[in-house]
Amino acid sequence: MANVHSVSAHFTQKKNLRILARPLVSRGLFYYRAPGDLRWEYLSPVRDILLIHGERVAKYTWSNGKFAEDEGPQIEATRVVMGQISSWLNGDFQDNRAFVPKLEPGTPAKIELVPVKDYLKTYIERVILTLSKTEGVISSIEILEPQGSSTLIEFSHIALNAAISGTTFESIK
Repeated sequence: MANVHSVSAHFTQKKNLRILARPLVSRGLFYYRAPGDLRWEYLSPVRDILLIHGERVAKYTWSNGKFAEDEGPQIEATRVVMGQISSWLNGDFQDNRAFVPKLEPGTPAKIELVPVKDYLKTYIERVILTLSKTEGVISSIEILEPQGSSTLIEFSHIALNAAISGTTFESIK
């Protein structure tokens, strides 16, 4: 993963809740540029954009025909989660103080991450990263929660090391 400088991809996110007969499905676009710029853009069913550029974290929600910036305490939680994803994309598993990694060899190989911090254990039982055959690519992220809920994020149309404009991480346009 040290050779990965940027990643762009489409994603499908399936949120399974015990109270629902079918998962909630969202689709969007994902952009990453080392060492930590990130754009997570939901296109459907609700439009949302999360931007991380340097120390700045901003979240925007589509409302009344335009994007409005969200503010509040959830931004800090978002910073922690997105910081973890950036860490994983950088291949930084051993120095991670929030999760203990365990490689599950096989085809495809998987990395299981178990939270160390008590506050994380209340929300996350474990995270499973499924690696692609293409070096440096995570094909899916599955987040298992203690209450039996889960989130599966699957990536497609993955492009490695393509040029991504800096404005991708700085503005919502």
